[in-house]
Amino acid sequence: MKKSLSRLNRAAVLLIVLAGIAFSAVPAVSPVTVKATLSKDKITIGDKVDFQLLIKGKGELKFLPIDPSSYFQTFEVKEHLQKGPYKSWGRTILEYRLVLTTFTTGDYVIPSILVKYTEKDGTEKEARSEELVLHVEPVKTNPDDKDDVREIKPPITLPHSFLFWLFTVILPLLALGTFFLVRHLRARNSGNILINSEPARPPHEIAYERLSKLKELKLIEQEKIKEHYYLLSEIIRGYLEARFELPIVERTTSEAYKEMVGSAKLKRKEVTLIKDFLEECDLVKFAKMLPEAKEIDSDFEKGVSIVDLTKFIPQPVVTPGMGQGGNL
Repeated sequence: MKKSLSRLNRAAVLLIVLAGIAFSAVPAVSPVTVKATLSKDKITIGDKVDFQLLIKGKGELKFLPIDPSSYFQTFEVKEHLQKGPYKSWGRTILEYRLVLTTFTTGDYVIPSILVKYTEKDGTEKEARSEELVLHVEPVKTNPDDKDDVREIKPPITLPHSFLFWLFTVILPLLALGTFFLVRHLRARNSGNILINSEPARPPHEIAYERLSKLKELKLIEQEKIKEHYYLLSEIIRGYLEARFELPIVERTTSEAYKEMVGSAKLKRKEVTLIKDFLEECDLVKFAKMLPEAKEIDSDFEKGVSIVDLTKFIPQPVVTPGMGQGGNL
């Protein structure tokens, strides 16, 4: 009896040890899942297809902003919607929806989309979606169509008199040419007046003035938060374009980031500061996220600090031979 109990105890211990080894061998499950889906995997050229990126996370997480449209350079993005982040059943959920179309045929591989997030302790981690394949077919001919296309007849030439050409072509061209010549001369004269009377202002002065006017509008007090962030973003974009001659006003944040990095006109820390600022503005402009009053003031000060950090003030030119009193 004692031997049988001893054997049972040994078997139980062995099972517990094996279960512990098996449990430790199981890889840790990521708290974030990223799922990318297409409404259909085959379309005809010119048709639309819906793309959804669904991100779910457990625990206290914070998703970093992303721009899914940057992964679809070969597509035309018709719509770009973002929902969240919001809480549901103890999960943090963020959803992106894009409506895509293309006018070239072939098999398109939609790459894996990278999602970065930070945990409660500040640790930054990442997760990826799976790759998708979309097949675009040409427009198929209708079998019911009949082959009744006739040959094209040559054009019929009609004789016209000199008066016809005079009143329909020559005089309108002369009038149009005179109009543009007069407008060009007026524009040149007015441009000279502006150049001589109003010297060009530095971009940072214009930016400070616009930021001051934005504050005077008091859009936050009127609960027009998105309008406030839209104007704030446009002021900083316009300043950077004028200051560094970079075409970023009409670009997305990811495209503007590539322009700034590729130009080498800004320092790395300046580019990072500007990118973070523009992404914060995008979250309010394109998402249903309403920041608190402290965050709004902080974002405004970030815009001011960008101008402070990157502005250029030319030094006065000192003529050799001039004394402190300005006498030769």
